[in-house]
Amino acid sequence: MKHLQAEKYNLAWFRLAECVSRREKERALGVYRLLSHSLGDRALAAQLYGDLLICFGDDCAIEKYLEAAQLYKKSKKIIEAIAVYEHLIFLDSTSKDYFFEILELYKILDLQDKMVPHVKRLIKENKVDIAIGIVKKIETSIKRESLADLNKSLVFLVLKSKSKSPEEIEEQIKRTIDSIIDADNSMLLQEFLSELKSINVDYYLNACCYIEDK
Repeated sequence: MKHLQAEKYNLAWFRLAECVSRREKERALGVYRLLSHSLGDRALAAQLYGDLLICFGDDCAIEKYLEAAQLYKKSKKIIEAIAVYEHLIFLDSTSKDYFFEILELYKILDLQDKMVPHVKRLIKENKVDIAIGIVKKIETSIKRESLADLNKSLVFLVLKSKSKSPEEIEEQIKRTIDSIIDADNSMLLQEFLSELKSINVDYYLNACCYIEDK
């Protein structure tokens, strides 16, 4: 009996894959609904539903992924919840909610350093406010060298974006200097000052005065 059930189960998955390959959305969803009852895991079922919707370019996939992430989190399956949020960030890096949710999950496992690649991606994509917000939240819990490097990149992102006031730019420059000094990296400090001078002499002079006063 168990052998026959396993065969039916495998056949159902085969049919589901076949429907997806043939782009038969409604049939695929029908097969999925039959299969979902045998999964015994609501979070996994929601995640797989999201995967299925993604195959058909259905934006409702995001809703199912969010449902899956919350269910995983509620059942203390933190690794699984992180994996779903990482997938959501891959699909859409414009939502700050995803980044702050995954940061809270990283904190549970004391893995805040894993936020560094996410911030670097935000910097590369010129998402100033989200990047600055995250760095402020993780500045006391990541490696000093990583913080110095991120702050340095943020200064030039802020200058490039031209969306911040001179006061906000000065604040970011000071944060960068503080983090580089804290990391005890004189070479990085000289590199930072040299790059800053080439972009804006006034900010460079102010930075030198700030260092002298420390």
